[in-house]
Amino acid sequence: MAQRFPGANGANFEFLNHLSSSYTNVDLTFFVDKKKCWYHKGIDGLTNTIDETVDYLNQLINAKEYKHVIFMGSSGGGYASILFGSLCNVQTVLAFCPQTIHRPQMSDPKYHDLKRIINKSTKYILHGDVLNKNKNDSHNIYECYNISEYKNVQIIEHKGLNFKHLRDTGCYKKYINSAFGF
Repeated sequence: MAQRFPGANGANFEFLNHLSSSYTNVDLTFFVDKKKCWYHKGIDGLTNTIDETVDYLNQLINAKEYKHVIFMGSSGGGYASILFGSLCNVQTVLAFCPQTIHRPQMSDPKYHDLKRIINKSTKYILHGDVLNKNKNDSHNIYECYNISEYKNVQIIEHKGLNFKHLRDTGCYKKYINSAFGF
């Protein structure tokens, strides 16, 4: 059953309804960064820092004996899925156009560059747009390449990355199923 937390709704998380209806046999939990600070100030109403969020997420994970835990997100949510997936040592991170370097003036310096926290046990699957090479755009492909030196990081390169198209053609579900091993 999907759990909906403060700020999580169809308008703020494009695939919430799609995932909730497609994956009825798994637990789903959605979070939205209402403070728009890449979760550096926690989850609204639940935590106030990255470290508190890690503790909170580990409590959720440890409350049940899950066979597989996936953290997933896009853009800033991709950053969060890599950050928290690394710190919680989940099995898989699935990130679309993730940022991997955060503006230092807005963040805790130890989490500025995700290259510093990638662990060896999590499988990271990053989807990036090779047509976007503008280094001033936070969705550029170089954000994925920033952590590509690790053996457990896989980058899937797209020529144009349209989330609605991925959802509507079933590719999105295929990527999630593959991450689960279905």
